Amino acid sequence: MFYPFFVWQNKKLKNVDPEDVMCLATEGNYTRIVLSDKTFFMVRSSLSTALKKLPPKMFIQTHRSYAVSIFFIDDIARDHFVVAGEAVPIGKQYYNKVINQLNIID
Repeated sequence: MFYPFFVWQNKKLKNVDPEDVMCLATEGNYTRIVLSDKTFFMVRSSLSTALKKLPPKMFIQTHRSYAVSIFFIDDIARDHFVVAGEAVPIGKQYYNKVINQLNIID
């Protein structure tokens, strides 16, 4: 069980369960928080600040602009993840850290 976090939506704080978050992506000064039902929230926050508010072992930063939830990863290639049918890039400098954070059975 993870504690929920809140985002501003229409001048109200909206409760969001971290288990529903598929990925995060930066867009300028904003971070898009994409949920499992393909809806999203835009928050005025950097990716690193947003990740500090989420469970650390649940989310992996894969690129300077992207992070994914380990629960929604379908496939992993050398340069990208597939999350809900969408490719999410893995930066070259992030690859080893990403692989080390995953629970891999050889």
